[in-house]
Amino acid sequence: MAAPITYGVTTDHLAHASFAALGALAMPHLGRASTIRRRFLWLAGAQSGLGAVVTVAALVGVWLGGRGSGGAAGVVGLSAVAAVVGGFSRWTADATTRFVTFLVMATGLGAADPWEVARWFALGVAWSILLGLAFSSAGPEAARPTYRQLWRRWRGKLRQFDGWRYAVQLVPALAVAEVMGELWHQEKGYWIALAVVIVVRRRGGSLLRATQRCAGTCAGVLIGGLLILWVPPSWVIVAVVSVLAGLRPLLKERNYAAYATVMTPLVVLLMDLGRTPELSTVGYRLIDTVIGCLIAIVPTLLLRRRHVG
Repeated sequence: MAAPITYGVTTDHLAHASFAALGALAMPHLGRASTIRRRFLWLAGAQSGLGAVVTVAALVGVWLGGRGSGGAAGVVGLSAVAAVVGGFSRWTADATTRFVTFLVMATGLGAADPWEVARWFALGVAWSILLGLAFSSAGPEAARPTYRQLWRRWRGKLRQFDGWRYAVQLVPALAVAEVMGELWHQEKGYWIALAVVIVVRRRGGSLLRATQRCAGTCAGVLIGGLLILWVPPSWVIVAVVSVLAGLRPLLKERNYAAYATVMTPLVVLLMDLGRTPELSTVGYRLIDTVIGCLIAIVPTLLLRRRHVG
């Protein structure tokens, strides 16, 4: 992620750099493949498909971002479809979760041109895939189920509540967040919805994990806001982005609160790159995040109560 930011700093194209860096951020960290051929096929297939999904999310998100209540309804509707389709396989679960996250995130890019955002976003995705081809490590590969097996399993899950659990948790909370963002007219209102999609996850839906995500996200917003208000020199921005990006894969599986604390300021830096928000803007973003976290925890509490009962 340091490369797009370095480009933006040296050429004074910080907006373009932020779009490319978000594209790189959307891709998972480097994977494993048993042979060079399998590595290439994995990157050309699964990773390229994932890159296309998140690029479309960025394009559609920017387009919907300036369309008021109609745009908010579009975000909720697309997220509902993604939540259900994601249950088909592990790849679709990952792809649709990233789609929803970057769809909501892109609605906050303001008056940016959707196609310009998509082009630079795609460049960041391509850069990430290129690095994956060069540096992904070798390792054993697990056997994969056939399409027919996946289809039968997904169809069976949709006959049970578990097949709809993620949609039940996400969609009502996201709808409430979008309505509140529309009613509360301020620049960072999309952070209410963004906090919801960060906290409500397809896996790891326990109250403890949700609380950890809330605490980490709020701390990350505060840290990111302070960094932006500080207006650090250009080389410091490159260094901070590099360090935060490097810590992400190390913390994700170890401590989700720490991961969210690192991930959120990274998003804040990229979303506000080249702009210096006022202290009130940082305060609004923190309030929006707290509201979004509270909205996101409610479905988890209700489902937990239902399970206990």
